[in-house]
Amino acid sequence: MSSITKAADATDQIQDHVGIALDRLQHGFNGRIVNGYGIYSDPSMRRSDLIEAQKAIEAALSVMRSTHWPTNAEYDALDQGSEEPVSST
Repeated sequence: MSSITKAADATDQIQDHVGIALDRLQHGFNGRIVNGYGIYSDPSMRRSDLIEAQKAIEAALSVMRSTHWPTNAEYDALDQGSEEPVSST
């Protein structure tokens, strides 16, 4: 599997994790979450939403850190029709 294919797969994984984080934040912090005193009406749920979003963000960052992102030379080689991996060293 080429580095470009691996990076594309990693991008999909990262997007999935980011989507989970955004969903938790959007769901948890949208609508009537503050009572008449200006305080979260259910702070334990807000905390839970933040923790779940943080887990998803950490997972996305882990994939990002462990991915070999293609170099310009690798993109150029693919554009030239080469399917062989290009060494970035």
